[in-house]
Amino acid sequence: MVNTPQTNQMETRKQLLDFVDHTQPGTRFALFANMAGLHLIQGFTSDHALLRNAILSKGPGPHIPNVFLDGNVYGYEDAGAVLSNLKFLADYLNGIPGRKNLLWLSSEFPIPVGPTVTGHNSNTGVSGGFSSSTLQLNDLSYLESQRIKETYSALVTSQVALYPVNLNGVVGGGDALANYDYENEIAAATGGHAYHGNDRVAELLDKAVENGASYYALTYSPTNTKYDGSERHIEVSLANKTTYTLSYRTLYYGVPDDEPKSTTHKSDVLQTRFLAAKAADNLFANIEHGAPLLHDLLFSAHVAAEGAPAMATPEQMLQLEDSPAYFRTRQRDKPQKPLAPVKLQKYVIGYGVIDSQLKSSAQHNGVPAVLEFAVAAYDADGRLLNSMLNEGMASPQSDPGAKSGALFHAEQELEVPPGAAWLRLAVRDKLNNRTGTLELPLPLKAEPTLPAMSKTN
Repeated sequence: MVNTPQTNQMETRKQLLDFVDHTQPGTRFALFANMAGLHLIQGFTSDHALLRNAILSKGPGPHIPNVFLDGNVYGYEDAGAVLSNLKFLADYLNGIPGRKNLLWLSSEFPIPVGPTVTGHNSNTGVSGGFSSSTLQLNDLSYLESQRIKETYSALVTSQVALYPVNLNGVVGGGDALANYDYENEIAAATGGHAYHGNDRVAELLDKAVENGASYYALTYSPTNTKYDGSERHIEVSLANKTTYTLSYRTLYYGVPDDEPKSTTHKSDVLQTRFLAAKAADNLFANIEHGAPLLHDLLFSAHVAAEGAPAMATPEQMLQLEDSPAYFRTRQRDKPQKPLAPVKLQKYVIGYGVIDSQLKSSAQHNGVPAVLEFAVAAYDADGRLLNSMLNEGMASPQSDPGAKSGALFHAEQELEVPPGAAWLRLAVRDKLNNRTGTLELPLPLKAEPTLPAMSKTN
């Protein structure tokens, strides 16, 4: 995640590109930027050419504008925004298995370590804080401790470790040392490691990736079963004295999993509903825009726009009400007006399941496999516009109507509202949860028209 660097901006971008170009092949990254809100610039990919293009992109679509990289802009010393962004990232990554390392590139890290609400930075020009001769202590008392607890708990649940990477370079003085100590505390609280005091950003990023690539997952059952939201500290030690340095998550909060969440805002209502669905079914994590692509189940897909956009019927608009782009909170004693109709573009998706394991399993057991076919449309900001989920039963025999080698053929139709920028497809075998995913940009390129054939005798 990139956030408001203050160093030489062209040099920062250059070093970020250098890091992408020289990182270990196969390493998978996603790129987010905080600019008037958190934006996904590039979804998870091991294709480092895509990351390079995302960093260099001038638009249209999500990109890192040059003005964003110049000075104190969105998110500067805004602890509330940081907590919101980290909570969003944790929720977004929830359901994706394994540890996730969040490399946080910034010149300021205004996040409280705990609900004691402490945090500092070196900018003494911020009003409303407590000042001293060496540093500015932000007044974060407006942040409820519950909000902080929920953010750190979400990071724990999603197995996200923070790696603050300070872009200020080599600086001196007591403020810098105090900031370094604070960044170390942030990292330690989540099981990560902080990197600072170096003008070579690419080198710092390399160290962060190397550190996060080697770890052990340890679990234990707390003896304190009173989940009252209190702060719990963790200590890990080695039985014998060695030269090893241990990095691990140093605290968590005893927040119950079923604790009711605030649903006063419409986004809270939808987010709570979506997180509950993700917890119950990991297909919701795999169908998210920008999530890592899966190849556990192999399939091919042919996607085509059918006809011109047509005005939606009242029934179709009613189906869109639960999508983030159209969702509205219902208010008491106020009848809700129907959504204004929009034009919908129909897309037809033809699936060909070519997975050899599925075919051999079906032939061996003689029992048809039940497959799920999911498709979702997103706008440029990653907001869900519309989606569909269907089931199909795979025959033990190859489908004569399918493409060569396909065990099963299926077709879906999805009506997509205006502003669609991405289609995400997923196919899952319900028996063993093996899943394949595919993502493609919209609008689609026009298919080539074959020349007319003439026959002569």
